[in-house]
Amino acid sequence: MSESLPEVIVEIANSHDGNQNSFYEIIDEIVKFPYQNKSLKLQIFSAETIALKDYEWYETYKKITFNEIFWERLLDYIHKRKIKIWVDIFDIFGANIVIKKHKLIHGIKIQASVIENIEVRNLLRKLKNKKIQLILNISGYSILKIKNFLDDFRSIGFSNIILQIGFQKFPTKIEDTGLQKIKELKKIFPNSICIADHVDAADSISLDIPIFALSLGADLIEKHICLNRDNTKYDAFSSLNPSEFYELFEKIENFYKSKTGSFISKNEKDYLSKSIQIPISKSDIKTGSIISADDLIYRRSSQKGINFNEIKKIQSNFHITNQPISKNTSIKKTFFSKARIAVIVAGRMKSQRLKKKAILAIGEKSSITWCLDSCLKFPNIDKVILATSTLEEDLILEDYLPNDPRMFFFQGEPDDVISRYIEACRINEIDVIIRVTADCPFVSSEIATILLREHFAKGADYTAPLEFAVGTNCEIINLNALEKVIKYMGKAQLSEYMTWYFQNNPKFFKLNLVHLPNTLIRDYRLTLDFKEDLQMFERMLSELKKNDLEVNLSNIYKILDENPNIVKINSHIKLKYKTDKNLISRLNMETKIISK
Repeated sequence: MSESLPEVIVEIANSHDGNQNSFYEIIDEIVKFPYQNKSLKLQIFSAETIALKDYEWYETYKKITFNEIFWERLLDYIHKRKIKIWVDIFDIFGANIVIKKHKLIHGIKIQASVIENIEVRNLLRKLKNKKIQLILNISGYSILKIKNFLDDFRSIGFSNIILQIGFQKFPTKIEDTGLQKIKELKKIFPNSICIADHVDAADSISLDIPIFALSLGADLIEKHICLNRDNTKYDAFSSLNPSEFYELFEKIENFYKSKTGSFISKNEKDYLSKSIQIPISKSDIKTGSIISADDLIYRRSSQKGINFNEIKKIQSNFHITNQPISKNTSIKKTFFSKARIAVIVAGRMKSQRLKKKAILAIGEKSSITWCLDSCLKFPNIDKVILATSTLEEDLILEDYLPNDPRMFFFQGEPDDVISRYIEACRINEIDVIIRVTADCPFVSSEIATILLREHFAKGADYTAPLEFAVGTNCEIINLNALEKVIKYMGKAQLSEYMTWYFQNNPKFFKLNLVHLPNTLIRDYRLTLDFKEDLQMFERMLSELKKNDLEVNLSNIYKILDENPNIVKINSHIKLKYKTDKNLISRLNMETKIISK
């Protein structure tokens, strides 16, 4: 057992009945006790110095006390048996014997009724061995009084003082044991606490109260002993027989076994590992998926697998499933690999409101080049793909690609943007897409970073911000989710409005709509569709250059916050997909997946 057992002080009070042979017999029984941390306590007093003749117990005291020579021989006898000796001091007779035989004595106890005895205190000043432990029984005294007593006995020279609760009133009621004091005393005093209960020893509770006390923080136990309660005249009421001490020792050892050892025992760990409910796939999971809580059920299983926190930790490093996972399968670390992530920018030359807007210059660069340069700043990406159509007029966009090894040009389906994205992903081996539209020259890497992290953390199919400045945001979409749209819809003719195919179908996709920090949200228009947008961007860039500020979202907001006249240039323009009722109605109808 890693924690040492508490000291049990076995007190021979008056159960010897004044018979010297009985006294020695009790001592021999105590010496035989197998409990390692035991000690023995004696009550040494004289009838003449403990009470006056008018006291009701005076005559009894005369019958059960012994002379000085007996006590000295008895102390020698006990000491030779190598058991710790405590002495209960009631008067100057007992104090003098302790002073004379102090080398044999481990500790002394002062009863609550004796604690203010100045005669005894003055004699204890003569005690040479101040390393002797001292128990002060403080039953019946207030916290203030206890503090004063501690000061008084420290001034005498005692440094190792134990506070004891419990008083000898027969019969002692269970509610008078005072266990509630233990925690209060522990809060206020650094001293060890001893419990001395005196309930009816014939009641089984007498063996439980010490355990209750230990559980509340008591450090020592004191219990009276007799050879046989039926044949003992004095002090039998609360005294345990030797066999009952064996029961008490077993209870203490069992109590300490129950509260010792490492925080998690081997058996406890083994039980949990065999019985714990682990995440199991609720249904088939495709290759290239990000697992969410909705994909899992919890069951006990003979299969080995990782828990959901481990799944989330793996996926937080931008990992996806690298193989199909069948229904009712546990999840393993080997099921994941690093996702290949690409920013895919959809752009064409067929703009109607602002002709050839993709290649119009904003400052020293074209609009599309600004957009692609912004995308190349996104962290954790493998590629930036400009995905345009196979029409000849769109081929010119390749001339505007930044010179970066991560930059790729792709031509695909002219009208079905989702199919174009899927094809671009397959050719470039992409698993997760950051979707950007080419009319957003100053799309934000800060927003993209947040959305990408949240996408993997939530195990989403589709992630987008709830509020944002138009033209600063992006969307995160799994290739699996795009393929599911085509599986159900066949073609996605309105897929330039790709957002609707996901947000309009929450039953089919794991949607993750994110609240961005307020610092990244404004009511500005930062998209290019009208000549006013172009004029606003020119003025904005001019101010950034004048103030020698890098082109990023934080500095853009700084300029626009400080120059409302620039904001006014295009603030009156409304988004068609938010204001055109006919378009909204059509989108609601045609992007809705109808399950067969």
